[in-house]
Amino acid sequence: MRSFVFCVLSIALVQSAALLPLTFAEEEAPQYTLRYKYTPSEFVHYAVESQNKIIVEKNEAKQTSTNTAKTQKHYRVVGVDQEGNGTLEMTIDRVQMSAQFDDEAAATFDSKDPKQKDLKQYDKIRETIGKPSRMVCSPLGKVISKADQSNQGFLIPLPENQVKVGDNWKEDYDIEVAVGKTLRKKVPIRRIFTLESVQDQIAVIEFKTNILTRLNDPKLGLQLIQKTPSGTIKLDIEKGIIVSQDVSLDKAQVGIFDGQGAMRAISSRVETLVNPSELAQKNQDSDSQ
Repeated sequence: MRSFVFCVLSIALVQSAALLPLTFAEEEAPQYTLRYKYTPSEFVHYAVESQNKIIVEKNEAKQTSTNTAKTQKHYRVVGVDQEGNGTLEMTIDRVQMSAQFDDEAAATFDSKDPKQKDLKQYDKIRETIGKPSRMVCSPLGKVISKADQSNQGFLIPLPENQVKVGDNWKEDYDIEVAVGKTLRKKVPIRRIFTLESVQDQIAVIEFKTNILTRLNDPKLGLQLIQKTPSGTIKLDIEKGIIVSQDVSLDKAQVGIFDGQGAMRAISSRVETLVNPSELAQKNQDSDSQ
């Protein structure tokens, strides 16, 4: 009897093991449609904090420059067409900046302060404050048209098809570099996005940026040293709005002075969706101190 029972249990275990792959195979991973959703007359506000540090070394000499910025900006959805394309009006509301070389006193700028306190280097920044710029963006984040050709799109591209966790998509584009006084060259760049996770309708998207061609000239590499960041974007799938962006970079280029010396670029940028009323209160508290 014991032998019979053991035989039956062994057969049952073998059959169960054989069925397990079929059971798991039937459980398909959930797929997600990632789209931006534009609502007419909607205002979307962001607070941005960034820091850029450049370290240049030649022989025993070393110079460090540090720039920090706090930016408040928003976009207004002017209208939405039948295909879901949104006409967005983007405005920079306030900028606070500082620039410092080594241990020298930092030069500061606050767009809320009177203009006579500005250093000349901040003139162009002040010109952008409070002046809206329009562009039309698709639900995939593609810029269809824009009033200012120098104004780049601020939305990351989203995949055309549904994706599941682990899937990736790419964006290819060119960056121009100077190879002489008048000659310019296009360098192909690829940005790869990966859907890392989805929880409570928040999609976590990681991205990396790569140069697709070998650059043997350090002077060309120097021009691209700040063009290959990586980071994390969080997208609210239900609302179709970016919740946050956390982007960073740490790159170095050697041989920038005729084969000698080096430059290192370290940067970080955190952009967060904010409630405008809470932001206004925070500004009031900060300004009163």
